[in-house]
Amino acid sequence: MAGQRLITSLMRPFFRKGEDTFFTLPRALDNNSRILCLDSGDLTDFLFHLPLINGIKRRFPGVRVDYLIPEKHEDLVVPCRMGKQYIAYRDRQLTPWRPAFGDLLRKLGQAQYDMALLMSLTPQPRLELATLASGAALRVGPSHKQSWPAINFEMRGRKTGYLGDRLAVAAPFLGLEPEHLNPRWPLPMDQLRHMAQQVHFHKPNPNQMLIGMDPGAAKSGHVLAQENLQYLARQLTGQFMARVVVLGHPREAERRQEFEVRLADVPTGLPRETLLDMLLLLGQCDLYVGGNTDFFHFAVANGVPAVGLFSESEEEHWVPVNRPKVRVLRLKKGQKVEIEHLVEVIGEVTGGRTMSATRVLSAEELEAADGSQPPAAPAGPAATREPSPRDPNGDE
Repeated sequence: MAGQRLITSLMRPFFRKGEDTFFTLPRALDNNSRILCLDSGDLTDFLFHLPLINGIKRRFPGVRVDYLIPEKHEDLVVPCRMGKQYIAYRDRQLTPWRPAFGDLLRKLGQAQYDMALLMSLTPQPRLELATLASGAALRVGPSHKQSWPAINFEMRGRKTGYLGDRLAVAAPFLGLEPEHLNPRWPLPMDQLRHMAQQVHFHKPNPNQMLIGMDPGAAKSGHVLAQENLQYLARQLTGQFMARVVVLGHPREAERRQEFEVRLADVPTGLPRETLLDMLLLLGQCDLYVGGNTDFFHFAVANGVPAVGLFSESEEEHWVPVNRPKVRVLRLKKGQKVEIEHLVEVIGEVTGGRTMSATRVLSAEELEAADGSQPPAAPAGPAATREPSPRDPNGDE
């Protein structure tokens, strides 16, 4: 942090505008306001700030929202039309002694922003400097000892409660009501319809469940053993008329492929090349099962029934509360999930969806389901209607 103070003093000309401005609450924003949202590169952090952004846009329909995003998120954020202008950056562009950093600060300072929102729950010194350089009077970001003057509306940590609910405490200060805060990621409807058609083609029986599973590393770094996930997938497809689709971050493609080869009857033709593809597919799942990953929290935000398989070391602030479609099971190292309990929990989060996907298993089928190959699901009636995608901004 001492280095941040030195850099701030050396680059003082970029920051004078931000330091000289002032704001009043709750009248800091109106329909003519301009907001800059700064993406630190952590998907879950972005997601957890989305309710506040959605709330501002709903309360003030005329507000203009721009985004400063890393290049790796460009293909995800831009197609969702979340803002008016997008400025993409590379990590090395945020190096303070590079001319590109000064050019970026100068560009931000020319835009006349009223509010800057740093979408991070942990300190981000370089982006905090960009927040200050934007000239915005109201600068929201994580609280820490060196956050001032870059951050003047600090989001302080709480000992309890889900991180996804943390920014709700800021809503009254901005003139927002709880009903304004929509946590859903705004998926583009045209691409959502296309994904629904693809899922319908690969899974024409509407009574067959589509279960998304993510073998990726948790936010804490903990990784679920693929053998245990394989066991769960085999048991679930044995208990229900269901197919498993493997989800995950494109950067973990190798881990995803290793897990897929362990499974039977996996839909292989569904597009999963990009982050947006993965989220569109997640939105079509009847159930999500996975660890404390980005995709678990996306499932929670977008209303997809979800069962989280968390290690005992996962901190409580990662556990969603008061969500009827979400349950978290704590597992010890090497512990297998009790399938009877898991089936019960799935019934709870799906609101009875499993009733139409349940089949009675004979003794032979039960024995086969516990072997290397699950019994084949009986053919169901083919759907004759066009698939209806889930609305990312509302219910199905």
